Amino acid sequence: MSGGAGAAESGAQGVAEGRLQSLAALQCELRQLFASRPTNRALAEALAVVGTRLEATYAVVHTRLGVHVLSEEWAQAGRKIGAEARERINQVLWESVSCEESRAVRLAEGAGGTLMTVVTYDRSAEPSGGAAIVVPECSKERALQVLAWFEGILGYLALLLDGGAAQGPRPAERREIQTKDAASHPLRLARAILADLETRYGVDLAAVGFVRGERVEVVATSASVSVREANPGIVAMRAAMEECLDRGAAVVHAGSAVDEDCRLHAQWSRAMNGSPVASFPLLCLGETVAVVSVSQGAGIELTEPQVVLMAEELSGYAALVPLSLRANRSLLAHARDAVASGWRRLRAHGALRLGAALVLAVAALGWLAFGTMHFTFTVPCVVKASERRSVACPRSGVLAELFARPGDRVRQGQLLASIDASDDYLQRAELAAEIESVSALVDQAVAERDSGKARVQEARRNSLQAQLAIVDASIAQAQIRAPHDALVLDGDLRERLGSRIEIGTTLFELASFEGACVELRIPERLVLDARDWLSAEFAPASRPDRTHRLAALRIAPSSRVVDQRNVFLGEAAVDLDLGMVPPGMEGVAHVDAGPRSVWWILSHRLTDWLHLNFWL
Repeated sequence: MSGGAGAAESGAQGVAEGRLQSLAALQCELRQLFASRPTNRALAEALAVVGTRLEATYAVVHTRLGVHVLSEEWAQAGRKIGAEARERINQVLWESVSCEESRAVRLAEGAGGTLMTVVTYDRSAEPSGGAAIVVPECSKERALQVLAWFEGILGYLALLLDGGAAQGPRPAERREIQTKDAASHPLRLARAILADLETRYGVDLAAVGFVRGERVEVVATSASVSVREANPGIVAMRAAMEECLDRGAAVVHAGSAVDEDCRLHAQWSRAMNGSPVASFPLLCLGETVAVVSVSQGAGIELTEPQVVLMAEELSGYAALVPLSLRANRSLLAHARDAVASGWRRLRAHGALRLGAALVLAVAALGWLAFGTMHFTFTVPCVVKASERRSVACPRSGVLAELFARPGDRVRQGQLLASIDASDDYLQRAELAAEIESVSALVDQAVAERDSGKARVQEARRNSLQAQLAIVDASIAQAQIRAPHDALVLDGDLRERLGSRIEIGTTLFELASFEGACVELRIPERLVLDARDWLSAEFAPASRPDRTHRLAALRIAPSSRVVDQRNVFLGEAAVDLDLGMVPPGMEGVAHVDAGPRSVWWILSHRLTDWLHLNFWL
């Protein structure tokens, strides 16, 4: 009996020693964590470590560090804490901090488990906040034991938060920069740097400026989404960044009296109500590509070693700055940078290349002053049919049938439309029968040798035959045919089928296949140059890759207003198939007006404008 009791006692003692060793190892792990991490990041990771060691399902901490408030929470993987449960936990934690006493409360079945709250204190023994954990259902003895462990761990954690475990500056944390698509745009990259600063160091204010020449452009700040250059705070911040750029090293101002060594940072600190400020450069291949400025934040002290540490840990972003800036340059900026880079390379290779460049420049100036080149210009134009013919209705009547539509190719004599001629056919039948009857009477008079009667009947027959010819002509006019091979340009009469059409009404517009021309709309400032044309080519809007040579350009002697512009109309023949390039299609004509001096081609618009407006 006594042996069994002794075994149980020794087993309990072994468990207690294991727990003590576990807590000692946990304290060592927390001390190492706060020595190698910024305070806010170390607190978040420490909360996860404590919750896992105590087999909790949820943990939260709210504590004060100076004038700043740190809040972190942790939940077991796969565990979701509802809004009502979180509100209940915070309420109990607030009551515990207000009364300055630890508590263990059984939560409702929906939340599940036991809630334990602990108050944290700072060095001056003043309450600085509290922490809470939720553990699964357990006995009262077990809950009190876990609460005691939790109080001990939180007491040690409070000392770490208050700086008790600081053992000099921590080494820089080497890690891979995860930017995803941040380098695709300079603003995204700047936002990624700001997010890293806020997450790792908890700074109150951070800003990123990219170096452009000898100036710094502030592209993003953590205080606002947009950056206005005229903002007084941005002006002071940019001046501090440029001071850091001039030095090429980190600059720290503690917010005390005027520092003769960094006046612009002191000016920015006064604008920030005396808060400590600092700036450090991001270097790529020994050249400063960006400047980062920060203000005093929670959990950090802006000392020179700390700022140098920030610069070292964020140095991985430096290589991405030139890449993002070059990837988003405009065409003009690309050309400007290429010229500037070429000039720098030329100056770097000594006097020989510089002399060669000067010779080339003199040759270019001589060519501009005395050289000639062909003066060419483009004018809008439109395709027209040079031979256009209208087909009018030759007689009045009802439109009975339609055989052609716009866009059809027709041959000479092809039937286009027909007018109803049923009455004419009836009249022709009557006249033909009457002619046969009169012919019989003529034959009878000849047989009777009655010459007078024969002449009368012959005259009557001739009159009837004349009427028949008129009826036949009217029937022929009812058949509207194409006068020549052509393309039907206009004449969609489908809606007029069955309606009466008067004589002279235009039915169709026809144009020869190969009879194409181009109408050029020449601005009045170019009309004299166009009259001296040497060659011209036309490119239709439908096929700009194919050009057609123009011939026999004729320009009208007077101008016309087209599209509210005063232009001179020119007409030139072109070898085009109107079936492929229909009339009305627009395009441009490229006109060669002959050789002119280079300086005149480059400056004639400006000189003409000066002559017209200032009579120079």
